[in-house]
Amino acid sequence: MNDQIVVALIGGGVTLLVTLIELTRRQNNKDHASNANKLDRIAEKIDTVDSRLGKHFEWHAHKD
Repeated sequence: MNDQIVVALIGGGVTLLVTLIELTRRQNNKDHASNANKLDRIAEKIDTVDSRLGKHFEWHAHKD
Protein backbone atom coordinates (compact mmCIF):
# COMPACT_ATOMS: atom_id res chain seq x y z
CA MET A 1 0.00 0.00 0.00
CA ASN A 2 1.15 3.51 -0.72
CA ASP A 3 2.46 5.44 2.30
CA GLN A 4 0.20 8.39 1.52
CA ILE A 5 -2.88 6.18 1.60
CA VAL A 6 -1.87 4.68 4.94
CA VAL A 7 -1.30 8.15 6.42
CA ALA A 8 -4.64 9.35 5.04
CA LEU A 9 -6.46 6.35 6.52
CA ILE A 10 -4.81 6.80 9.91
CA GLY A 11 -5.54 10.55 9.86
CA GLY A 12 -9.17 9.94 8.92
CA GLY A 13 -9.53 7.34 11.67
CA VAL A 14 -8.05 9.67 14.28
CA THR A 15 -10.29 12.51 13.11
CA LEU A 16 -13.36 10.28 13.37
CA LEU A 17 -12.33 9.12 16.85
CA VAL A 18 -11.79 12.70 18.06
CA THR A 19 -15.17 13.73 16.63
CA LEU A 20 -16.96 10.87 18.38
CA ILE A 21 -15.25 11.68 21.69
CA GLU A 22 -16.27 15.34 21.39
CA LEU A 23 -19.89 14.44 20.61
CA THR A 24 -19.97 12.09 23.60
CA ARG A 25 -18.51 14.80 25.86
CA ARG A 26 -21.13 17.33 24.75
CA GLN A 27 -23.98 14.86 25.30
CA ASN A 28 -22.57 13.99 28.72
CA ASN A 29 -22.52 17.68 29.70
CA LYS A 30 -26.14 18.10 28.56
CA ASP A 31 -27.17 15.02 30.55
CA HIS A 32 -25.41 16.29 33.68
CA ALA A 33 -27.14 19.67 33.37
CA SER A 34 -30.52 18.00 32.94
CA ASN A 35 -29.98 15.75 35.94
CA ALA A 36 -28.78 18.66 38.08
CA ASN A 37 -32.00 20.54 37.27
CA LYS A 38 -34.10 17.51 38.19
CA LEU A 39 -32.27 17.11 41.49
CA ASP A 40 -32.81 20.81 42.27
CA ARG A 41 -36.55 20.40 41.68
CA ILE A 42 -36.64 17.32 43.91
CA ALA A 43 -34.81 19.22 46.65
CA GLU A 44 -37.37 22.04 46.43
CA LYS A 45 -40.24 19.55 46.74
CA ILE A 46 -38.59 17.91 49.75
CA ASP A 47 -38.20 21.31 51.43
CA THR A 48 -41.90 22.02 50.82
CA VAL A 49 -42.95 18.70 52.33
CA ASP A 50 -40.61 19.23 55.28
CA SER A 51 -42.11 22.65 55.94
CA ARG A 52 -45.67 21.34 55.70
CA LEU A 53 -44.93 18.44 58.05
CA GLY A 54 -43.28 20.78 60.53
CA LYS A 55 -46.40 22.96 60.61
CA HIS A 56 -48.58 19.89 61.02
CA PHE A 57 -46.50 18.62 63.95
CA GLU A 58 -46.68 22.06 65.58
CA TRP A 59 -50.45 22.04 65.16
CA HIS A 60 -50.63 18.69 66.98
CA ALA A 61 -48.35 19.92 69.74
CA HIS A 62 -50.49 23.02 70.37
CA LYS A 63 -53.72 21.09 70.08
CA ASP A 64 -53.06 19.00 73.19
